[in-house]
Amino acid sequence: MGWDFFVSYTSADRAWAEWIAWELEHDGHRVLVQAWDFVPGADWVARMHEAVQGAERTIAVLSSAYLSSAYGRAEWQAAWRDDPLGDRRKLLVLRVEDCARPGLLGSVTSEDLFGLGEAAARQRVREAVRGALTGRARPATPPAFPGTSPRFPGVLPEVWHVPPRNPHFTGRAEQLAALHRTSGTVSVHAVRGMGGVGKSQLAIEYAHRYAAGFDVVWWVPSEQPAAVPQHFAALASALGHTAPGDPVAAVHAVLRRHKRWLLIFDNAEDPDDLRPHLPHGPGLLIITTRRAGFDALGRVIDLDPPDRADSTALIGRRLPHATPGEADALADLLGDLPLAIEQAAAYVTTTGVPVATYADLVRTRAAEMLAEGRVVGRDETLASLWDLSLATLTDRHPAARHLLDVLAHLAPEPVPLALFTRNADLLPAPLADVVADPIALNRAVGALVDHYFVRRTGDDVTVVHRLLRQSLRSRTGPAPFRTAVELVAADAVHRAPGGWWPRWPELLPHVLAVTEDNPHSASSGPDITKLLSLTSSYLVNLGRARDAEPPAARAVAMAEDHHGPDHPRVAGYLRVHARALRALGRDEEARRLLERAIALRTAERGPDDIKLGEYLTELGIVLRLEGRTAEARRVLERALAIHDAADDPAPTWTSALLDALAHTTRDEGDLEAAEKIYRRAVDVLTAAEGDHRPPVAGLLGNHAAMLLALGRAAEGEQLVRRSIAITDSVHGPDHPRSAIYWDLLSAVLRDLGDDDGADAAQERARRLREG
Repeated sequence: MGWDFFVSYTSADRAWAEWIAWELEHDGHRVLVQAWDFVPGADWVARMHEAVQGAERTIAVLSSAYLSSAYGRAEWQAAWRDDPLGDRRKLLVLRVEDCARPGLLGSVTSEDLFGLGEAAARQRVREAVRGALTGRARPATPPAFPGTSPRFPGVLPEVWHVPPRNPHFTGRAEQLAALHRTSGTVSVHAVRGMGGVGKSQLAIEYAHRYAAGFDVVWWVPSEQPAAVPQHFAALASALGHTAPGDPVAAVHAVLRRHKRWLLIFDNAEDPDDLRPHLPHGPGLLIITTRRAGFDALGRVIDLDPPDRADSTALIGRRLPHATPGEADALADLLGDLPLAIEQAAAYVTTTGVPVATYADLVRTRAAEMLAEGRVVGRDETLASLWDLSLATLTDRHPAARHLLDVLAHLAPEPVPLALFTRNADLLPAPLADVVADPIALNRAVGALVDHYFVRRTGDDVTVVHRLLRQSLRSRTGPAPFRTAVELVAADAVHRAPGGWWPRWPELLPHVLAVTEDNPHSASSGPDITKLLSLTSSYLVNLGRARDAEPPAARAVAMAEDHHGPDHPRVAGYLRVHARALRALGRDEEARRLLERAIALRTAERGPDDIKLGEYLTELGIVLRLEGRTAEARRVLERALAIHDAADDPAPTWTSALLDALAHTTRDEGDLEAAEKIYRRAVDVLTAAEGDHRPPVAGLLGNHAAMLLALGRAAEGEQLVRRSIAITDSVHGPDHPRSAIYWDLLSAVLRDLGDDDGADAAQERARRLREG
């Protein structure tokens, strides 16, 4: 069978090759393309020989990746040898990337498809090809990989979260090609370089340029490891996974079923922090970082400043009125750093000063301009470039300047404007008045956007770059930092009825930002101490004990510094720290902290304080975990006595106390007494929260296990089936959390003599655990 065209390409450009092949076949041409015709079981060498020798023409899909492919070189050279003068147009070159045409390829006229819309590209392909052979069976509908027609390059996938493309991106063809060299399994590329060198812009450009080759593309800010799971939660939602649970595990499970995905971890600091978040499978991971050590995760691409030609080209695009000499001088002054050039261009555009004047300011006032601002770990020259624009903003928009200074002390991630509007009473004038008026607030934010200090997306704002944020933080006094702490603290303590703090998923990065080491922390000690303790509690609640322990330890240290080690207010912070240690399995350390907390609480409130009963409950749990059963029972019975004497004890504390006491009583061998305590615990929690809450399921399961031990399996069966029903209603019928109850049901049925039912329940548990 003869072919009109053989499409020669490398795997990096498969999306382009399939799109070209589809368009040609739609016009009636016979096309041989590896993606469709080299099916499993076929002789690859024979098919390639047929392609090169049997096709009337070869189309080379030209890119940087294609130029480095040995197979691609062999294919286009075979076509060129049959028609060295181009009389029969055996070789057609379609460039899909702005790349060189070296050697003999330079003598072949090419057509460029990059930078065009789909209709224009289709027309250019039609103009570039000739011939009319048809007959090969092809799909009746556009081919799917996976499940959709070949996406035209430039059309974004449905699951997409990447910053906007930089319209002025210049050069970097070699680095983009290096990022596109992938293997059949997950490929990891770490882009490493100094601040301002353009690591993030390279990753953004790659994502947009090759978007057609992926079905899932997601951007994960990674400067604060503790906040990374929040971004995975957003990705899990976009992928259609809405069940509660670990969002990182959920994303990993979904991506294992996808073959075309790209995750970009931006500004990572530590490979050990990042490793648990990296999925496995045939996808691509790009990491941008300033730090060493990422070769343990994959290939490292060291990114140096662009060469002078690319720097001056970028300046020419951003400042078209600059002469070639001015552009070269400015690039030299700024060390060819893309971020410095972008900031310089923004400054010139904002102030209207000539390029030569700006360059003279840098030359003649370097000590003054470069000394302003302190950017930790980075070249301070970048921050100082904004001084004059900041002065203008202060004069013309003082409220906007106040807003910017507060934003600088929050995380370099989106900040909801509602953080300011719902806490206007905490803001200084004139910002408080501006925030209270939507029009005035929009005007202030607009001034920041206009001066290129922030980006606004919907109702969120973000300081435009980390370097600017660091520079602003270093030049402001304690007042903006204090305001930022008060705003975050006000939102952090807001609870939803019967639930956890609802604002924490978006608030966590900003809590971490205001609680990190800061020269102004002393002025906000109590609020920061409280935020650190709340952060620990929140992270423990999420099952992230390793992240929860350091802020809890800091909170204790700050409370002791502020109040003294024996002050009663230290007790609560000791308790939170003990919880984090207990979650880490460090029971002995947790016990010591709880004993200190109990002593402080008793000295302040006496031995019958209801809060003391909660402290005793937690101590009893730790003692039981240490194997000190008799002590644990005494402590828990003391807590129960305080509880029973209280007017209105909290139901969640009551159930936790009774559950712990039942466990301990069972451990001592008093099964009948333990069963009665479990029954009471279930009744208390069900009355308080209803019978469809996960804690109720846990108590029912414990009660069922106790009944089984007492030989009352029939009663236990009813309870464990209720546990399964509750878990299924909350988490879905296929959640692995149900496995423990199916195992218990298997034991109950086995005891009742129903071996078939027991086997079926055990198999169900196994399938749930394996996912």
